Amino acid sequence: MTGSVTTMIIDILTGKFEIPAEDVSQGTVFEDLAVDSLALLEMSLILEKRLGVSIEEGVLTAQQTVDEAARVIESLGAPAVAGPTAA
Repeated sequence: MTGSVTTMIIDILTGKFEIPAEDVSQGTVFEDLAVDSLALLEMSLILEKRLGVSIEEGVLTAQQTVDEAARVIESLGAPAVAGPTAA
């Protein structure tokens, strides 16, 4: 799978957490989707595995937008565009 970190986050929110796609955009705040700290931790673990970066607990917060979270993850060394991943 290829795509931006933002797209990966949206895919996790709409797939894993079954949030309707029409409710999620780059500017959506996690808190507005009722995404809590446990869900953010789970999303961090998924992103760590896909991107090969370490995301410390608390780096992603419910007050962030999808795009803000993606920029934080990219700043940790994740590629802005990810290449194929091994499952």
